[in-house]
Amino acid sequence: MTPTTRALLEKVTAIADEADAAALHTTRGLVLDVLGVAVAGASTREGTTILATMAALGRAGDCDVPVSGRRFDAATAGLISGTMAYSIGLTDTHGESITHPGPSVVPAALAVGQAVGASDDAILRAIIAGVETIVRIGAVVNPSHRARGFHATASCNPFGVAVAASRLLGLHTERTLWAMGIVGSMAGGLYEFRNEGAMLMALHGGWPVESGITAALLARSSFTGPTTVLEGPEGFFRGFADEIRPWKLLEDPASGRIGVEELSLRPYNACRYAHAAIDALEQINREHGGRLDPESVEEMTVWTHLTAVEQEAEPTTLVSARLSTCFNVALAVVHGPRLDEVTDDDLHDPRIVGLLPRIVVREDPELTAIFPAKWACRVDVLLSSGERYDVRVDVPKGDPDNPLTPTELDDKFRRLAAGTVGEQTARDLARTVLDPASTDALATLLASTSTSTTHKE
Repeated sequence: MTPTTRALLEKVTAIADEADAAALHTTRGLVLDVLGVAVAGASTREGTTILATMAALGRAGDCDVPVSGRRFDAATAGLISGTMAYSIGLTDTHGESITHPGPSVVPAALAVGQAVGASDDAILRAIIAGVETIVRIGAVVNPSHRARGFHATASCNPFGVAVAASRLLGLHTERTLWAMGIVGSMAGGLYEFRNEGAMLMALHGGWPVESGITAALLARSSFTGPTTVLEGPEGFFRGFADEIRPWKLLEDPASGRIGVEELSLRPYNACRYAHAAIDALEQINREHGGRLDPESVEEMTVWTHLTAVEQEAEPTTLVSARLSTCFNVALAVVHGPRLDEVTDDDLHDPRIVGLLPRIVVREDPELTAIFPAKWACRVDVLLSSGERYDVRVDVPKGDPDNPLTPTELDDKFRRLAAGTVGEQTARDLARTVLDPASTDALATLLASTSTSTTHKE
């Protein structure tokens, strides 16, 4: 079958229609994960700024956003929620496509779902269709897309949101194709934010939500868009990548899993590129019989794939530190893996600052060869005692082949949300989201985070 926009839409629609109970349960887990991150992200500078700005614009409506108690129109609510959900480094990751679908697709489906009164089943299947769209498009254009300076979360997510929103709005195939065509001209997102530590990165989760929902609403009103937006001679593939893998658009993964089942959920706060290195460090700690003393580290080499090496920059800002494998490894040596966001105190911690010159990040061609199918790292550390450890991790914790356990997922959510909504409310929310018997709870889910803030234990 020719890899066209229409063929992709037919493919993802069928996948969502046929998703079984296990896939729907996995999707509920994604909703819970994104919800926890969004609740925690509501208090960040990015979260409070986007909320205040949109409130000042007077975009009132019937859709909730996390924590605030305010309501907006669906597109604006999704913009705010998506920005909150991408304001801290704990979101889901799809390896092959180098995308983070959840912070955009989940807020979009919850917002539109609330606007139309959708069932849990409809919302979950819309999320499945949206995620599937994103990861397949991302797999076509990456890693070339990233090498050109684009951020796939901002450029690929709008298509998935358009598909998810169109599905919940009941649009037929042609109008959904129009929505995809419209949002193709809204897709974009440059990685330049990294070099100045700009707040923009968080908006790359939210902007696709507003774009995708707006595109779907326009298509519902008979505003047309090009139906060949991906494969056309002046379409997305040609415009956004020097090298593409068109077969990835319709090819099913060897694992037999659908897109939402291929997502990695982060067990701790760090750029996903660094997770295998942190896991290797944890294994070294176990072999050593205790946590390494930062002062005992003579030298440490983190071997990884080329894309991670090229992303390395001096950790002079919170954003550059968050994206630095070197910094995240140093942070893990000093504090261990954690859910807390990087702070200014971390940037200036003398133990971390003193350790950084002794850590180097280098390319291992063998690891580059298996990227992005595997996000592997190898850590080689020499201690002042003369002890040496060399550990490679191909499948970091949270990967589909090494997933978070139900207990770990629940613990992550409660640790992120309880400080804002209270311990009991966090437990109740987790139970509601994950309940397979729930039929109509997701559409009003965010309202629960808002009203509960006045009932903290």
